[in-house]
Amino acid sequence: MTFNSFNRLFQFRPVNHVIYWVLFVLIGSYIFSYQQNFPYQFYLLNLLVHLPVVLLFTYFVIYRLVPNFLLRGRLFSFFGLLALFTAMASMLKLYISKNVYYALFIPKALHPKEWYSVDAFLVNLLWMAGPTILFAMFKYYKNWTRSQDISNEAERKRLATELQVLKGQLNPHFLFNTLNNLYSLALSKSSKTAVVIAKMSDMFHYILYECNAIEVPVWKEIKLIENYIELEQIRYSDRLSIKFEKDVDNLGHLVPPMLLYSFVENCFKHGSSTDPDMPWIKINIRVKNSSLTFEAHNSIPPGYKMDNPEGVGLLNSKRRLELIYPKNHRLTIREENDEFYVRLEIKNSERP
Repeated sequence: MTFNSFNRLFQFRPVNHVIYWVLFVLIGSYIFSYQQNFPYQFYLLNLLVHLPVVLLFTYFVIYRLVPNFLLRGRLFSFFGLLALFTAMASMLKLYISKNVYYALFIPKALHPKEWYSVDAFLVNLLWMAGPTILFAMFKYYKNWTRSQDISNEAERKRLATELQVLKGQLNPHFLFNTLNNLYSLALSKSSKTAVVIAKMSDMFHYILYECNAIEVPVWKEIKLIENYIELEQIRYSDRLSIKFEKDVDNLGHLVPPMLLYSFVENCFKHGSSTDPDMPWIKINIRVKNSSLTFEAHNSIPPGYKMDNPEGVGLLNSKRRLELIYPKNHRLTIREENDEFYVRLEIKNSERP
């Protein structure tokens, strides 16, 4: 029988129940035999003789009292009925012990002097409650883990859907901004319009065929940023000073598509496009030991105040980071001294 066959077998509820009761009888007999220093077979017979009563009581409590009273909040009724049926089961076990177990298997010299006493009743009470409580712990822990799995799967699907919606918002945003650039060049009848169209074609190819993945190699994201910077440099000519540094030890390192681009695009939107003088931008990407650091600085005209510094692009990027790297990223965004600054750190960003 293969491992998968065993796995399917243990997922079959009756098999699990049989295993539980077999282990209960074997291990329980050994424990009592060891504690009382009495032959193992006598305790094994004891458990087997009383097992039907224990089974009936356990399944009655688990499948009748618990769902119909405890789980519905009817606590007074539950504990009252539990006490009643536990007492009845204990008395029945005492009766079977006297008239079956001792009568058939134990010499009269070893019979107790008093069959029905408080001590005997309490011992049998524990015999009833013990396996039932243990069984309930296994059962409801299993149900809890199953419900957690269902809940986690539902959350994963919800997050995946939300991520797709965010990416769907991002692509039209990108298209709108790049078409604006092309429109500006067309109005000025620039000779570089054809070059711009070629660059935009490469960028749209990336969006259409690469951005459906949750993550892409970082070199593709870098290529997208380089194309975008070249388009903007054509637009601004010598008026824009831009520095783009890359220090990447693994070009195959995975990053969410267009995540870094959103920060770069924001540099132009809230920096260069609003600065009539000599705007500047500094961008740095580092990938070391499966950790990524991205920094972007851009100039802001003196006295310029952004109406909404965290526009669609940055808000979108923040939410994507929360969904993809909920616990191992740090994003810093600030505006000070005529400069807008963004720093993103993703530690061990290679997800399992």
